[in-house]
Amino acid sequence: MKTSLYIAIVLFFFSGFSFSQNENKYGEVFKKRRPGIMRHYSGFRPYDEDSPIKFDRFNTDFFWNSWIGETNDVQTKFYAIGHNINLMWDIPFGKSPVGMAIGLGYSHFNVRNNGEFSFISDPGGDYTLLSTYVGPKRWINRTVFNFVEIPFELRFRAKRERGKFKFYPGFKAGFMVENYIKWRIDNQEFKEFNFPDLERLHFGPTLRLGVDNIMLFGHFDLVPLFSNSNSSQLQLFAAGISIGWF
Repeated sequence: MKTSLYIAIVLFFFSGFSFSQNENKYGEVFKKRRPGIMRHYSGFRPYDEDSPIKFDRFNTDFFWNSWIGETNDVQTKFYAIGHNINLMWDIPFGKSPVGMAIGLGYSHFNVRNNGEFSFISDPGGDYTLLSTYVGPKRWINRTVFNFVEIPFELRFRAKRERGKFKFYPGFKAGFMVENYIKWRIDNQEFKEFNFPDLERLHFGPTLRLGVDNIMLFGHFDLVPLFSNSNSSQLQLFAAGISIGWF
């Protein structure tokens, strides 16, 4: 009985040792092939061990957003927070730490401010002016612009697995799919959609810079919000953080 027990213990020990060896062997590959917070996600097919390592295929950005240009002393609130969601196709150049990425994204700009827009009708074309609001107190006053975008990045990364430095200069182009002004006075809520000369197509540079899955994010829109030359010339920008999920 004791002999059988000893044999069972020895077999268990060696089987456990063998399992842990395999686990360690493939665990390294597992970690290596699944970078990011959601590193357990493997897609719809197994990884090829000879394939290059891929990073930051899905990321979200949270940022403070505002505009620059002819603001006419309108101030943006510190809690004016927007966000991006990007699904990226990571394309390493062989097994080097350099690569590129292209994908599909959605951006939500939410500029909370103390201004108001005036829409002017003119024989030469309707236009839009931004000025400081002076009426009854608005306890909600925000301007929203939503975009569907195609982001592109060059990707430069350190070779080490952890503490990986990342430098991603990029560019994105998008189409504005929704926009409105929303404000509330006392218990009454208002929503305005009637920008007469809104520019729908937008593009501009981006930058993500950081370590591992947390990066700083920045974007500047090169296209003015309004097309009429008589309108307030405003351009969106954003600065915040980016989180890479897998």
